[in-house]
Amino acid sequence: MITLYISYKNVLRTLISGCLLCSGMAYGQNSSDEVLNLIEQNNTQIIAAQKTLSATVMDNKTGLNLKNPEVEFEHKWNTHNPGEKGKEVSVTQELEWSVISGQKKQLARTKNELAEISFRQTRNAVLLEAQKKLIEISFCNRMIQELNTQLTDADSLVSIYETLLRNGSGNVLDVNRSKLNRAAIATEIRNTNAQKEVLLQDLYGLNGGNTVSLSPEWSLSPLALPENFDSWFQQMEASVPELNYYQKDLELKKKSVRATKSEMIPSLSVGYTGEFTETERMQGFAIGMSIPLWENKNKVKKSKLDVEAAQSTVSDARQRVYNNLKAQYVQSVELKKSLQMQQEALDNLNTIPLMKEALLKGEINLMDYLNEMTRYYDFRKNLLQTEKDYQTALADLHAFEL
Repeated sequence: MITLYISYKNVLRTLISGCLLCSGMAYGQNSSDEVLNLIEQNNTQIIAAQKTLSATVMDNKTGLNLKNPEVEFEHKWNTHNPGEKGKEVSVTQELEWSVISGQKKQLARTKNELAEISFRQTRNAVLLEAQKKLIEISFCNRMIQELNTQLTDADSLVSIYETLLRNGSGNVLDVNRSKLNRAAIATEIRNTNAQKEVLLQDLYGLNGGNTVSLSPEWSLSPLALPENFDSWFQQMEASVPELNYYQKDLELKKKSVRATKSEMIPSLSVGYTGEFTETERMQGFAIGMSIPLWENKNKVKKSKLDVEAAQSTVSDARQRVYNNLKAQYVQSVELKKSLQMQQEALDNLNTIPLMKEALLKGEINLMDYLNEMTRYYDFRKNLLQTEKDYQTALADLHAFEL
């Protein structure tokens, strides 16, 4: 007699223990963090953003010094007296208060910090996309493992009913049903493998056209769900790039007000001047002043309004980020509860050996067995789907920590 019993409980324990386990890559035994580090190095969008950041930083470093000195030379002659000639020389330097006081350098540093935060946002968005691809790939690997277990069971059914048919105690219909069941599972395995190949191709693109080869058993390391949202948010608020960006922009606006006020101070120019004729040599210094009567009108008012707008934006951004993260946290909590409930229900079931025993004793027919096992397998696959949704929700929650 051919036995049908397969140790599903051991396979299932391997599948769902700890949520997600870490395995290896073609580059060595790499964790998901190492995969993301690899993508960070090779991703073309991140590389382009880095170059843009470097160009922006260099641009912000320009214009931080005093303007170039002005040199004038005049050669004069008397048309009525050709022998009478004169020369004038002057060298002047304009003094800008915003440069002398260092305000321009402070503005440049803040602009650079703002550009770095913007780069970090781009980087995090790319890495979050990559992490979600890894979650999908991990799900496909685990689903394929589950389907392979089902395929083993389906193969054993085909073998049994073919043996029964040869012995004269079976029928062709049951053999055909068992083969259709096996074909359906094999088709689902192929479809899942095809989905996985698409995800690996996406990962190939995110890795700058470099292959990321993951083993068939590879799965993603689990992320942690904070115990208390408000405490976690207070600790992590300073690390959220979006909030950092608006806070830094507010700081920039405040510094711009001070710089604009300095532009209302009359600018001075100092220098040397000399007049030389054939009979006289006169030398001295020159002082000039530019009085800002019209050019900078309303600039200070505009800068102050910019500060008020930036303050409102900071408040709005904080509330918006808080609400979004709170919604993601609540979703994660509910998914975790659902996952635990499904795991507990599955651990308490003894469906497989009971159904097989009933089938072998003739208490149920093959159709009843297949229908019942289909419901059972669907429940197990739903558990894997819930697990994937849970990990995706956690990835969104922790996106700014990448």
